[in-house]
Amino acid sequence: MHHGPILLPDTDLRAPEKRVIALLRAWESGPEAQNRMWDDLCHSMGQARARACLQAFEQMLRLLRLHGWQALTILTEDTQGVSPDEASLARFVMAATEQNRDRALAEAGMLVSPTALLPLLCSASRFGLPILCEECRARLCTPRSHLN
Repeated sequence: MHHGPILLPDTDLRAPEKRVIALLRAWESGPEAQNRMWDDLCHSMGQARARACLQAFEQMLRLLRLHGWQALTILTEDTQGVSPDEASLARFVMAATEQNRDRALAEAGMLVSPTALLPLLCSASRFGLPILCEECRARLCTPRSHLN
């Protein structure tokens, strides 16, 4: 009997969490998708911030590979919905970024062994901050229609 992955709706995810998942999927898809994501990040946050963001992202992925309890289920870019692993990692990144340490440490404990908890927390917050700032800038720079 073949079982497909359980998909969660992405409607309850915030924009930065969706961005985290998009980056995960792009990195799993290969160099072409990674280059598209790099160009998009450079356009939205500038080259220096994009580089720092991706360095922290890649460090986070290394820690997950080396110290993770299991390999994460990362779906393809065109999949509607998200895997439980993708949702958990996105929640963890935003909790670490927003300094919700108790929640972030609880999420991290489900992802990696204890030796990697604090390094993972640090890399996730360095990765998530530019993503969160990107979303804030987008909201602030979006023209609003005013009713007269």
